[in-house]
Amino acid sequence: FLFTNYSFASSDAGFVETIKASEPMTSALVAYMWKIEVLTLKEVCSLIAICFGVVISTMGNHPAPSSEIIISSSSLIMKIQASSIIMSANLCFSFRGMYQKVFRKTSLGSSKVLDDFFLQYTMHRIGIMVLLIPLFVWDGPRLLKTMLQRNDSYERDDNDDNDRGKSTMVYYLILSCINGFAFTHYNLASSFVLTRISVVHHAALNCIRRLFAIVVLSIIFKAPITFTSATGILISIGGFIAFTYYK
Repeated sequence: FLFTNYSFASSDAGFVETIKASEPMTSALVAYMWKIEVLTLKEVCSLIAICFGVVISTMGNHPAPSSEIIISSSSLIMKIQASSIIMSANLCFSFRGMYQKVFRKTSLGSSKVLDDFFLQYTMHRIGIMVLLIPLFVWDGPRLLKTMLQRNDSYERDDNDDNDRGKSTMVYYLILSCINGFAFTHYNLASSFVLTRISVVHHAALNCIRRLFAIVVLSIIFKAPITFTSATGILISIGGFIAFTYYK
């Protein structure tokens, strides 16, 4: 998720979602190399259809502006760097699923000893311990400087600007809490599903989640789904049904 956040910060959402659509293929490759799963040709073709459909639907929902048709050498390097970060996120996602499956087969990782809730709690606790020091080292001084500048501006500004700044901070904290709540429950649901299905099937289901997000966001923000996006959604759903049938 750290690599995913970096990728969204360094590139547009459409490009990130397009590259992340290859998650089922990276999961299949990892599972095959570590001899966790054996895929038939029909299953591989179904995964390709899922990835292709997600790419088509994402491109239809995030059309590139005409100014981006001409790609300079600097923008090309940035795209390559962003692609590397996104592929690193995909690989981390695939290895996370693989190692969770391997861990579940051990005596310590049995669901009778360690349930999904406590497993997710342990993973988040380790993640906090790993990222806490880099957070203070890299972002701590900048955050402290921003807070001090904001306090100085509050002292100089009038009451209206002061109230506006405080309301913005409260709004940010509320959104952070909602995001944290949704993120935690998404990971818990992901662990729950991964315990019961294969690594590749879980990655394919996660890819379908992106299509669900496109449809829901289109309904909430009243953005029409283009013909290209609808075609990609149908292709991905068909590929997922075929993969589930052959699996």
